[in-house]
Amino acid sequence: MLETVLDLAAVVGRVRGMLFEPDATLAAHGVPAPNWRIVVREHALPVLILTSIGAFLLLALLLSVSNVGTPIGLLVLFLAVRVAVNLAGLFIMAAVVRFYAGMFGAMASFDAAFTLVALAMTPVYVAEMLGPGVQLLLSGPAAVLLVVLSIGYALTILYRGTGLVLRVPQEQRGAHFGLTLVTLVVLMMLLGLLLGPYILPMPA
Repeated sequence: MLETVLDLAAVVGRVRGMLFEPDATLAAHGVPAPNWRIVVREHALPVLILTSIGAFLLLALLLSVSNVGTPIGLLVLFLAVRVAVNLAGLFIMAAVVRFYAGMFGAMASFDAAFTLVALAMTPVYVAEMLGPGVQLLLSGPAAVLLVVLSIGYALTILYRGTGLVLRVPQEQRGAHFGLTLVTLVVLMMLLGLLLGPYILPMPA
């Protein structure tokens, strides 16, 4: 079970577990699922904040080596937004996962869905943190590849975890996962269309 008092050693242990032993870690910390507020407080927020700090340090190093002048305040703002956006993304993903779990007669618990999603996305947050370092040591495409591979790994964990955490029947996991993935892609496209004009500069 997730701890009720923040323990950094436990956070690091869960991160390590989700990277190298995801099934065992899901079983240990997701069954039974704790309240989603505990997951936010004891896993999601600490992981997002710690990886943002790590990303800040590596990105600052990358920019200094590349002789690119970027205000420190802008980097801090960017990483703060990263925490907020990723946390909001967890809630959206969990809502979608929960919705389709109920459709297939599985455990329609938001606590279980949020726990699964928060743990499954851990490798992505670690990869995002390491990206600037990989770019510094290797190349930009290598950093992108690392993030893409981490997303594939996270989706694999999500698929496998639907049976363990949400009790989706084996024969229906493929349909549940497919619908979840399609819905999330459509939501991302819609959000991109809605928010794009406010984020990307418009041609004069």
